[in-house]
Amino acid sequence: MQCFATLFRKGENEIMNVIELTKKLVSIPSPLGDTSGIEEFVCSRLEQVGNVSAELRPVKGLGNNVIGRVFHGDDLPTILLNGHLDTVEVCKGWSMDPFEPKIEGDRLHGLGSADMKSGVAIALDTFKKLAALGTCNVIFAGTIDEEGDSNGAFALIDEGIQADLCIIPEPSGGTIMMGCRGRLIFEVDVRGASAHGSRPEQGVNAISEAGRFVGELDRLELLKDEKLGTGSFCPLEILGGTRTLSVPDTCWLKIDRHYVRGEDRAGLLEQLKNAVGNMGSHATFDISPWKARPTPFLEPYITENEGLAERFTKAVGSEFSYGKSVGDYNVFAKFLPTVVYGPRGVNWHSPDEWVSIESIQKCAEGYGRFVNSMNKGKSSVF
Repeated sequence: MQCFATLFRKGENEIMNVIELTKKLVSIPSPLGDTSGIEEFVCSRLEQVGNVSAELRPVKGLGNNVIGRVFHGDDLPTILLNGHLDTVEVCKGWSMDPFEPKIEGDRLHGLGSADMKSGVAIALDTFKKLAALGTCNVIFAGTIDEEGDSNGAFALIDEGIQADLCIIPEPSGGTIMMGCRGRLIFEVDVRGASAHGSRPEQGVNAISEAGRFVGELDRLELLKDEKLGTGSFCPLEILGGTRTLSVPDTCWLKIDRHYVRGEDRAGLLEQLKNAVGNMGSHATFDISPWKARPTPFLEPYITENEGLAERFTKAVGSEFSYGKSVGDYNVFAKFLPTVVYGPRGVNWHSPDEWVSIESIQKCAEGYGRFVNSMNKGKSSVF
């Protein structure tokens, strides 16, 4: 296993540049909803690339996507490199400054180091190298709100962004992620009947009935996809109760439902209604997709290994994988062939997040081989 000092001694300047850029990105706080600092920094990096058109594009008052383009010709393929610029907020439990990058052996610690500032550094490095070739058009899209509702990615789709291949260096453990499950969120309004709390048998406790409903979820049959596996349920939020000694007559639930190909919104809704029917409850249940979500729910997808996607997977040479949770890649994959290939990290969304430096190196080298495959006989750029 190679550590930071080993890379330095070997003089691997290309990798060092990516690691130093990762450290700089980690040092710029960019929690969901507060990304102006990293937007400006990334835009300034793009402006250093020859012939680039770089700009900030507002996204619904949430911040700005950062877009860089280098165009060489209508008859050339277009490659989109995407990375999200936002991170989760600092959680409790960090044993170090989350914005002071710290290297311990093979680990580069810091908030967003794995998810996904090391990936953004790789994408910026790859953008610069592809832009210099003249054999393809290339777009860098630094999106915001990935940790929220993917407003940044949906804004790009609404603007009509086009590409022959979308590549995203999200942390994928060094595998090439060729597909992912989709996600829906349901809200459940439970209505019971109030009574004096000392005589609960005279009422219908909405909280108790909501608990029974959650128990039913574990007994529901889940469709299995040959690549994506099965879906899952996860109760995310519950609200209810009363300040007085009364049987609660209302309760509200928010339920996460990851799902696979062959399942759809209508079928998943019917499945939840059937679960209510199995309970024989005296409460009433109103179940619907979560109304507060401002963007479409994310659908499952599989990217076919063909065309530029195949060129990329052959150049990288890693095994395929399929994701459990959703991201901006679900947004892009509905419209563009999309592959995800990023480094290995630990503790995403948790204290003391870190990314493997060796894994950054391997990923950067894989992207470099793809750049060379697009070079069509010109001298190596990696």
